[in-house]
Amino acid sequence: MKRSHIISLSVLGILLVGSLSVNVIQNSTNNHVKTQLKQQENQNKDINQKLSTKSRENKVLKSEVDGFKKFENNKDKSQSELNFNNITSKFLTTMFTFEPDTYNNRKDNLKGLISDDLYNKYFPKNTNYGDANNVSSKLDKATIYTQAKQGNELKGLAVVTFESKSGDNEWKKETDLYQIKFDTTNNQITDVQNLGSSFKASDVE
Repeated sequence: MKRSHIISLSVLGILLVGSLSVNVIQNSTNNHVKTQLKQQENQNKDINQKLSTKSRENKVLKSEVDGFKKFENNKDKSQSELNFNNITSKFLTTMFTFEPDTYNNRKDNLKGLISDDLYNKYFPKNTNYGDANNVSSKLDKATIYTQAKQGNELKGLAVVTFESKSGDNEWKKETDLYQIKFDTTNNQITDVQNLGSSFKASDVE
């Protein structure tokens, strides 16, 4: 075989190998891009689902607050409502205002404000209460709504905006919604349920 033919075949072989390598690289690149696009699509679906869930939660919470607002009457409040507002305000101030060295004081300050069952729920017997883990908290605002009295029980909602920080970190603001049950006979809070924090204070005011 002539030298020129050998050279030609070698060149063709190199070109063929090069072409195949380019195709392999292109296919690999395309597959990688497709994988990334698929992952992005899945992430977008997750984000949309979370946004949709938060929107539904906000609507439910807003509806519930609006329902309580219908019963609110700032004038001529009954003594039971006044007691409820006063004790609930003290309870929320105690729960959401503390520093690491005053955190344990809440245990004593809540006595009398809440029922024995609720007190034991917050502070179980024979259990170390612990500390604040260097967390500080301060209550910014608590807006309380009361519902019509049913027997000896009065229900209400509290929209609580507070700030907290750990150590020397910056303060972070949060708004929680609480449902509160109150015994008008003993003037004590008997139950507190956190209804969530996936909203802003402006959503329910």
